Parts: sequence; C-alpha cells; structure tokens
Amino acid sequence: MRWRTRLKPGHLPLAIGASAMVISWFYLTWNTSVGELIPALRFRTKATIAGIVEESGPILSLDTVLRGTYQQWISVSIGKLSPIFKPAVGWKNQIYYSLLGTSGSSSVVIGKEQQLLGTSYLSEYCSRDLEKLHEQGEAWAQRISQMQYYFESRGKVFLYVVTPSKVARNPQYIPDNYTCPATAKDRLDKLLVYDYILDRHGVHFVDTASDLAATREEYGISMFPRGGIHWNSLAAALGTQTLIAAVNAQQRGAILAELSFTWRVSYHPRGLDRDMVDILNMPFPDLHYAVPELTYRSNAGAAGCNAIRITEVSGSFIFGINDALQKLACPPDITEWFYWDWNLMHYANNQQDVLPIDAQARRRSLLDADVVILEENEASGPQSRHGELMVQEVDALTQTASALDPQSAGSPPPPPQ
Repeated sequence: MRWRTRLKPGHLPLAIGASAMVISWFYLTWNTSVGELIPALRFRTKATIAGIVEESGPILSLDTVLRGTYQQWISVSIGKLSPIFKPAVGWKNQIYYSLLGTSGSSSVVIGKEQQLLGTSYLSEYCSRDLEKLHEQGEAWAQRISQMQYYFESRGKVFLYVVTPSKVARNPQYIPDNYTCPATAKDRLDKLLVYDYILDRHGVHFVDTASDLAATREEYGISMFPRGGIHWNSLAAALGTQTLIAAVNAQQRGAILAELSFTWRVSYHPRGLDRDMVDILNMPFPDLHYAVPELTYRSNAGAAGCNAIRITEVSGSFIFGINDALQKLACPPDITEWFYWDWNLMHYANNQQDVLPIDAQARRRSLLDADVVILEENEASGPQSRHGELMVQEVDALTQTASALDPQSAGSPPPPPQ
C-alpha cells in the first residue's frame, strides 16, 4: 500500500506555523552554540534594528559559564536572536504609530503634526530652571574662559558653539497631555540668560539656536525634519556660516573660506533627516515630509588655500557643520572627538573616517590644532560630560606646563568686565 499526502489549503496556516517554530528553534540553537564558538558562522539579519540590537556579547567559555554572565546574556538576548524579532518590533511600532498615534519606543514621543520628539530633549526643556542656570552657567563660563585663554595664549583660535534642541526651538509640537512643569520664562529664556553670562566672561562663542524661529519665517521651511531629532542641512549650513565668521574675526586674515549655497525643497529625507523614524523600525515609515536640499558654493580667494587643522570636542549636532565645512573651496582637516571618548572621526577631502580612540592622540590634536572648538547642545549644556572632560584635560596640560616652566604657563585671564 502506498500512502499519498496532499497539502490542502486548510493545512497551510498549520504548515507555516510549524515551519516558523522549526526555523526559529534552529536559528536560536545554531547562534547560541556553533555561532558562539565560531562567530563568523552566526546568522545575522541584513539590517540591524536601530536603537535596539547590539552585536557584542560574552564569548562562550568556562569562565563566563561559571560567573553566569553567559547564561544571563542568553536569557536577555534569546528573543533578539529570533528571526521574527525584527518584524515583530517593526509591526508593533507600525500599529502604535499608524493606528494609535503613539510611539512604541521609550525614546520617541509623537508630537503634534506627527513630529517625532526625543524624550531626553523633552525632559530637559520641561525641567529648566533659570535660578540653577545662573549658578551653573557662571561657574562653567569661568572655566571655559580659562580654557580659552590657554589655547589663545598659544596662538590658536578657540570657539564655543551652542547648537539647538528641536523641542526648545519648536515647543508648539509638544503634546497637550505631556507634563511640562517648568514655567514659560524658565523654558524660553535659557539661552538669553546663558548668552549674557558667556559674553560677560569674554567667551568667544556662537549661538546657532536662538535665531532659528526667525530663520524659519525667512526661509519658509522648518529647521528640523519632522522625522528627525537633529537640525537639517539648511540650519546646519547657516550655523556653519556663523562659525566661519566667528573664526575669521579672531584672525587678521580669513583662515576659512566663505560658504554660500542655494537650496530647494525635497521630499526624500535621508540620513539624519530620518533618524527618529529609523529608531521606530517601521516596515512602512511615513517619509513624505519636506526637507531642504542644498547646493554649495565656495571660492578660495586670491590668497589661495591654507592647511587649517580643526580639533573638536562635540556631540552629534556638529556632524552637519562638518559636512558643510567639507564643501569649502579649501576644506579644513577636522579631528572630532565625539563626546570626548565615544568615537574619533576624521574629516578630510570630503571624506569621513572613524578611527580608534587614543588618549595621547587626543592630547596632541588639541595642542597641534589651529582652531579648537567645544560644542554643547542647549539641552546638554552648560557643563556637558564631554565639555567637563575637555576642561579637565586642559587643566592637566596647564599644570604640566606650569611645572616644567612657570613662565610658559602665562598669566591667568583677566577678570570679566
């Protein structure tokens, strides 16, 4: 007797369910056994899950088993190793966004007009306190002015750059049901007060945030993308023009070429214009919103090009400025210490490279630069972590110079007027 098995339409859901279970079991078993012993043989998704999945984990060994770290990692990661984890996250967020009008991610808030807002920026904006700012800002401005004196006494240009927060520049997008206890004056006057403090301490700074509301009216387009947390290329280019003017004002001759541009509206957001959308990992993201697309112009001038070296200690908003600086007729060589010790990024010849962190190289780049920049976002300053670490490094350099040659350390900066 010969048996014949024919798959009927009614069997299809059962077959799909059974296949998913077998594939998931094999996927997990392989990755947590053979894949751990031979990492090159691990199954990997074609794209990581933005803001969720991390590749690193403890290697299977007697030590990690005895300490329990391997078992703990397996228990935490087992869901993420499943081939259905990414689709499950994506579809959950899609349902939350499209049907419920809310966010499936703890780091993203859906604001008015479908604007995506960062929870950390919302928290900072809604807890501003001018009384605390006065005390902290005064102390921080004094320390920045001392650091500035260290660099300028050695013939370098120093510039402190304040970049904008999307929430602070666009509070009209905060949801009505979001608790925001800070008073309107505390929320709105932070940079007005802080700029006054910086100016009184003689800090050379540029505030790229305060004028963005007027700029939006002038250009007729938002300075932040609907689906992103960072400023767009137009806002960054305008900030770059301000930075170039501030750097050149400290020198007898212009050391950075001037930058101009034309722009048009595009409905194809890319890169940072969609970073918050990407965090939601939706299979069908809403990407139909206006973003500027720039065409840059720059002339070297009659004096020709100079090899200008810039060292930056900064956060992610400096990316837009560095991209624009690379469009100059004579682009500078830029060394960026991203959040001091997160990444080292090098910009040259319109190319960006990520290099290994090296504390000695970081110190040399501060000493060898023609221009030194500290950038803090208005939401993280005054006294961000990376700013504090930079000031500590310069304090150490000052003490070393003073110990080797008391006269080389120079006199302290004059008191603020």
